[in-house]
Amino acid sequence: MGHVRGTATMTNDTTAWRQIVHSDRIRALGATDPTDVRVQPVDAGCWRVVDAAAAWDDPDMLLGFIERTADGFECTLMASLHQHERTATLQDAHAYFEDCCGQYPEEAPC
Repeated sequence: MGHVRGTATMTNDTTAWRQIVHSDRIRALGATDPTDVRVQPVDAGCWRVVDAAAAWDDPDMLLGFIERTADGFECTLMASLHQHERTATLQDAHAYFEDCCGQYPEEAPC
């Protein structure tokens, strides 16, 4: 018979996993050269932001997303999922991600 894991253990595992992923995203952002930031269309109102210098199969290449809103564009930085930046133009959104690269967000782990 298999071992049944308790809720507390599963919660601790999930929290640890989130902290590891969060730390990896912060390191990836800090290591990204702003000149390597690319904005790629996903559909008419959504773009993904990637580190063009990273390998295509590297999950750290994904820096974030940009979504069109009624009043501009909303940026979601993968290293800081709880913080959203709003910009007036797609170019401003691109510049936001470039400005974030090479830095480490001041957000506590998940």
